[in-house]
Amino acid sequence: MPGEECATKRIPVCPRTWEIVHQLRKPGQTFDDVIRELVEVAAEKRLVEETRRIVRRGRFVPLSEIKP
Repeated sequence: MPGEECATKRIPVCPRTWEIVHQLRKPGQTFDDVIRELVEVAAEKRLVEETRRIVRRGRFVPLSEIKP
């Protein structure tokens, strides 16, 4: 977040969700930091799942086999 302009936004969440995010915080972390980490993990998970789907369908082509 350093050097990045932040906007103050209100994101309604239920109390249990707020508590979980609060508990995930490490010392010195902001809620923005925690949410960014969660987004990165979700994006990685989505990429892995999509890759597995492609492999299962037999449509995976290794980069070494792709001709320029």
